[in-house]
Amino acid sequence: MMKIYPEVLAFLGIFCLSLSGSMTTAFVSTAFPSVRRSIRSNTLLGDVSSSFLPSIQSLIAAASGAGDNAAAAQPVADLPMQRLRLPKASLGREFVIVQLKVKGQGPFDFMVDSVLTTEMITPHLQQTLNIGRKKGAPVMRGLSAGGGGFEALVELEGASLCCGKFPESNADTLNLPLLHAVVTDFPQEHLDPAHDVEGMLGMEVLDRFDADFDFPAGRLRLWQPGTFAAQAAKAGLVRIPAAVLNETRLIGIRITSPGGSTQPLVGVIDCGAAFSVVNWAGAELLGLPSKKNVEAYRNAPSVFGIGIEGKPQQMPTRDVQFSFCGDPFQDENGNVSFGLPSKIWKPWDPVKVGIGDMPVFSELIGDGITPYLGPAAIIGLDVLSQRRVVLEHGEGRARSLYVDPHK
Repeated sequence: MMKIYPEVLAFLGIFCLSLSGSMTTAFVSTAFPSVRRSIRSNTLLGDVSSSFLPSIQSLIAAASGAGDNAAAAQPVADLPMQRLRLPKASLGREFVIVQLKVKGQGPFDFMVDSVLTTEMITPHLQQTLNIGRKKGAPVMRGLSAGGGGFEALVELEGASLCCGKFPESNADTLNLPLLHAVVTDFPQEHLDPAHDVEGMLGMEVLDRFDADFDFPAGRLRLWQPGTFAAQAAKAGLVRIPAAVLNETRLIGIRITSPGGSTQPLVGVIDCGAAFSVVNWAGAELLGLPSKKNVEAYRNAPSVFGIGIEGKPQQMPTRDVQFSFCGDPFQDENGNVSFGLPSKIWKPWDPVKVGIGDMPVFSELIGDGITPYLGPAAIIGLDVLSQRRVVLEHGEGRARSLYVDPHK
């Protein structure tokens, strides 16, 4: 049992977000994180319910109901998980690549990113497919290492997953609904000479399925939404309580560390980040020296992320072992605690994380009005790729991750 102290009581409102009414801006992040995007919410996601911050009682009762659904005998799609090689001496693990056809052309390599609200395509692919921006289509402002600029949001019609197995249909492809894509260049486009990455797939696609990242087997499987819970126990996976953090569809869990505080921090699940990053508020909860302790980080290796106004921001690194805690509950005296992981759970292997107050934390997790300043981490592929991970689809905000409890 883990106790949470009064000063962090706000953390209980599914991951400490106090959102009121509909939000005006949704933020989109790609790897490292190296590119940030803002998109007006009503262009893609519609209005958001004003009841974003549930009561303590509703949180306690919010258990996953996915187990009531019938298990799918076979996945909708079973795709080979290709990996985008990183430059030598890079921090983190390789990005995940799948292949798409668009209007029968292709296949094209697309990177998978669970912190991307919509899709991305390169200007080259836009030209290849002769995709124009329709009159009245939204324009968004992006910020990247090269500075800011306005970019087109286009419709991606006739897209289909390909080059895998599709057991339910016995077809050669899996047709996708109308998608929306930002047209922009991004750093991963020519990162690996073996892959010319022409786009990125985000939560607009992933959130239509139970997305099964089977890293040990090298497969990405997509199951009918809400059906994987019935198979999780048979597969030997452990449930990690999760939640949709805000209208960007970000998935978060409560992150802890065996060497840190019992107070959890927000852990954003990001399969589009090569390595994990924690902000300074989160670093202290993980048992790391504070920002004021300059000497503790003087000789630490550094990495670069994108800071304010798209400028590179240097971050020290530290070895961290991540774990998680379960749903909150109250005892008879009203004290709030968190459930412990399953007894068979073993924390992820330690990884070297970047430490810094990146804009991705204050803006991506925030409500579009007030920046989020609480403890948070981006949980990247250095952690996720250690085991099989399944992102569960859901209609509400309560979600689940299913993870192999040990290697």
